[in-house]
Amino acid sequence: MKRRPFLRSIGSILPFSYLPQRAKGSNERFQIAAIGVGGKGGSDFQHLARHGDVIAVCDISEKKIKYARRGRSQIAKFDDYREMFAHLGGKIDLLSISAPDHVHAHSAQLALDLGIHLFLQTPMAHTVWEARQLQIAARKKQICTQLGLQGSTSDLFRQGVEFLQAEGLGKILDVHVWTNRPIWPQSAQHTKRPSEKFSIPNGLNWDAFLGPAEDRSYHPLYQPYNWRGWQSFGTGALGDSGIHLFNLPVLGCGLQKPEKVECLLRGPVNSETYPSWAIVKYEFSGQDKGQTIPMHWYEGKIGHLSKTVTGGKNFPNLELFKGREPSTSGCLIRGSKGTLYSPSIYGSKWEVYIENKWMKPHQIKPFSGVLGRNGRGDSGLKDELVRAIRRGEPKSTLAGFDFGYEITELILLGNVAILAGGEFSWDRELGASNRKDVNNLLTKSYRKGWEVQSA
Repeated sequence: MKRRPFLRSIGSILPFSYLPQRAKGSNERFQIAAIGVGGKGGSDFQHLARHGDVIAVCDISEKKIKYARRGRSQIAKFDDYREMFAHLGGKIDLLSISAPDHVHAHSAQLALDLGIHLFLQTPMAHTVWEARQLQIAARKKQICTQLGLQGSTSDLFRQGVEFLQAEGLGKILDVHVWTNRPIWPQSAQHTKRPSEKFSIPNGLNWDAFLGPAEDRSYHPLYQPYNWRGWQSFGTGALGDSGIHLFNLPVLGCGLQKPEKVECLLRGPVNSETYPSWAIVKYEFSGQDKGQTIPMHWYEGKIGHLSKTVTGGKNFPNLELFKGREPSTSGCLIRGSKGTLYSPSIYGSKWEVYIENKWMKPHQIKPFSGVLGRNGRGDSGLKDELVRAIRRGEPKSTLAGFDFGYEITELILLGNVAILAGGEFSWDRELGASNRKDVNNLLTKSYRKGWEVQSA
């Protein structure tokens, strides 16, 4: 999808003005449920709860369920989302999913099969193939969807996208994106499955946590947060923060379709956890024939450089910052007219260096306004999803599964490059690369009863 037609497709519903709660049928309110109600899932659940009647919550933790149900003791509770769908699937209109990455696709596919509208936390799926199945299913069934790209509702993010779309930087030359993640333990701290034996805590459904993943014994290393660094459960730094950091340059510069992906540098690789540092290079076609736009991704802290002046920080060349201090996470976009620097993980803060001086957004000529303005932060994502459902306009959400697939594909291909090493070409239409070992990493096997089906 080329960028300008994409922007036109959402312009018809914006600028944003919140529609008050009204009937979706004959005075019928949304029936709402949530999978994952602790931490981020808790706020997602509360945001959606404003738009209807909560009928069910699901979490592997009894403690988190109890907290989510405070003041709502009448709602149903489950510790396995398959049981929730079996009992109440036909009654749920709108669902929030905020669970570990490896269960995103399976739980979302079950919901789509039942015609349930979805708010799904990032990343969209655990593998490239899974993400593609969700996109296809949502299109077929005309389901309204929204991915948890929180920065998307920031007014400054939208202004940044409009500035880039209007070629405020001229022709895009290259992009650099970085993060200090991982900040959780993975390689080189953990490279093998732990062998110690622990009893499963009371009130924790370990089998439901495993979900599609291969069977293994409970260990506190995996729960409740550190699953992110394990290949069977998480998507590493790219899935945690990279997907948010890519949002501004990908949408603003039209970098939705990579042609090549290459791992330029990585820490020691093992079969269980992600490396502790890496540099990945993506290549996209530019606007001119034969032009290539590279985007570099930098993650972690380079171990063998930890005692140097930089402390091993994995940053772009410091000269690119034009005197600015690098943030712990951010992006630099360089064009023929200047540079845009965003020190924000969500692209919600930025400035530009043009004609040898830095300028803030308010110092730049008025923006097009084609994306409208939301300004409601994270809850605004849910507001826009509700509006799309009420109007029957699945394509009107800014972070729906069409764009969600494109940006999820990018971050997952980055992980594939890190694990496989070297360079590969990418053909989106075929959903395949030019390397067999890479193609093997585009999908995975499933435990019985937790399979993602081909759409």
